[in-house]
Amino acid sequence: MFAQASQTRLGLDRWIATASLTAVDIAERCTVGALQKAVAAIEGAEVVSVTINRSGVFKPPQPHWSPNFAPVPDRIPELPVYCEVLVHQRTPGGHVAEVLIWVPFAWNRRFLATGGMGSVTGPVWFELPAVRTLTMPVALRNGFATAATDAGNRDTRFFEWPLDRSTGRLDWELLRNWSYRSTHDMAVVAKAVIEGLHGCPPDYSYYGGCSGGGRQGLASVLHHPGDFDGVWAADPALNWTALWPAALWPAMVMKEMDNVLSPEKLEAFRAAAVEACDGTDGPRDGIIGLAELRDFDPRTIIGRQTAAGKISAVDAEVMRKCWDGPRHASGERIWYGLPPGTNSWGPEGIWSSVEVDGKLIPVAQAAESYFRWVSEDPNLDWQTLSFAQFETLTELGMRKFAEFAVNEADLSGLRECAGKLIISQGLNDGVVMSAGVIDYYRRVIGWAGGVGMAQAVARLFVTDGDIHGSIAGPGPGLTKAAAMTALMDWVENDKPPQAIVAERIDIATGNVVESRPVYCYPAGGR
Repeated sequence: MFAQASQTRLGLDRWIATASLTAVDIAERCTVGALQKAVAAIEGAEVVSVTINRSGVFKPPQPHWSPNFAPVPDRIPELPVYCEVLVHQRTPGGHVAEVLIWVPFAWNRRFLATGGMGSVTGPVWFELPAVRTLTMPVALRNGFATAATDAGNRDTRFFEWPLDRSTGRLDWELLRNWSYRSTHDMAVVAKAVIEGLHGCPPDYSYYGGCSGGGRQGLASVLHHPGDFDGVWAADPALNWTALWPAALWPAMVMKEMDNVLSPEKLEAFRAAAVEACDGTDGPRDGIIGLAELRDFDPRTIIGRQTAAGKISAVDAEVMRKCWDGPRHASGERIWYGLPPGTNSWGPEGIWSSVEVDGKLIPVAQAAESYFRWVSEDPNLDWQTLSFAQFETLTELGMRKFAEFAVNEADLSGLRECAGKLIISQGLNDGVVMSAGVIDYYRRVIGWAGGVGMAQAVARLFVTDGDIHGSIAGPGPGLTKAAAMTALMDWVENDKPPQAIVAERIDIATGNVVESRPVYCYPAGGR
């Protein structure tokens, strides 16, 4: 139904409908003039360019932001014949979003919109089979018409683009584009272009996104629930205004306590937690599963020797605070920490450290940029913040950016539109706090009035050992193929997924080395 590999199209023959128009008809409609008529009723939409790509190859542009967070290939091969359409969509505030739309000649009568990552909406061009992010080439190879939008953001800064470089003032209209407006505009424009080319609208429309793209998908559900029949939000950066303070928290704790944990000590704590918790729900597999999660006291390994020295009482207290997550001075929880057993440091995590003059210094990574949004100070240095200042800015951000928090559990709009939502979350995600996503779904259950009523609209799949955005972690995760096939069966055949088979891949060989079913929450991750 949906090809797993990122560079092939497999097993979709029965899903590709007989074309209502011939290739000649479609080619004749693949012009600026014809497609401008198709979008004429959409305010602010202008068809800029239209091209038929018969080469089977697309040469992607390098992303406008810097640094480049993901490798972009020089060429993307094995593409079917398609019409490439670039539309400029004028938005409030004077911004112009670039909406890129690809429509295959051999079409499966479906539209699959794609999202971005981090704090950009896309398009994303990397070709990495282990990564969960759906891209336009993957969608096209599987017979979908597809699209992406840059939301009017072509700033070179990956995270600080809402801030005026000189004054620090926020561009609120650009923020609204990013949060929800441009995803809606993309859906409206793409559907009009598809109908203009093929003579009929899509039978079904879908959205798939991971991380920041997952946030983008749920924001679409909350603000424009009729845009898509089905949405898959993978490892979603929900609870935006709580997630980033929680992401800064470990670095804050280590700075304020003047005790930065070395990778060796962090690994000692992680390994000890796994040793204590793994196996309580069945066989030992080297990870802490959803059913095994429990409090682990890091003080139990005080005195243990590591390559970086003995674990001290201060080390244990730092680790406890990091696992626990940020709290107010009163002790009231601000947000969740990452669960014991999760690698939260380095390239896979939310913070790292560097050695300066023989001393470890914590690095906050992207979280510092969020606090620059809050303070409207492009030069804010998180290292100057005290716990009290951190708490003040956190509270300010929650008030200031409530519109963009993406934490509303009321899915009435989606239910009224008969739409379906699949949320998937790696339990060992080192970037998005899995407890926060589970908390969100528990609130959805509360809104719906029970598990069964919540599952009629939205289903959550929590994958043990799975990491952020990839099936290359310690435990298997949902793949693009498995999640999208389950979503399509739910939408089109009224077959709600009770379980989805998760897979783990060996990056070196590309082979699947583990697979197991994952049951929808609250049944558990096994």
